[in-house]
Amino acid sequence: MVADRAFNGLNIGKAVLGDRSILSVKVDPDNPNRQITYLPGERKLVSVVTSRATEMPSPDLFISTEVCQQVFRGTKDIYLNEVETTTAYRNQKTPGTLIEADQITAVYLSPQDPNYLAVGKKPVALYRYRLEFFNY
Repeated sequence: MVADRAFNGLNIGKAVLGDRSILSVKVDPDNPNRQITYLPGERKLVSVVTSRATEMPSPDLFISTEVCQQVFRGTKDIYLNEVETTTAYRNQKTPGTLIEADQITAVYLSPQDPNYLAVGKKPVALYRYRLEFFNY
């Protein structure tokens, strides 16, 4: 399996936010850890992976975690946050399904946010997704 970050970002974004919410997603050709999501109204989201980790606790289970800094641009105020995404991939024996995955995404405020001290190091949003990968 090969990760297509632009394809995945575009399709997950459209699934969560709606078909018209994301215009396109591009991966920086000079830095594969930097991805730009173009939004309506000349707005954009710049995401940069700052750390990642992987583990394989069993032959049929692979876990990956990425932490990225996000910068929303295009309004008078620039908004920053940090996002941690952990995905557990499992080989499946179900006919037609190659891999299933459970994904949890946690969103944290940046120190520049006025609510940062009140929230501390707790996530302000948690999202859970079920992913299925098929062999075409």
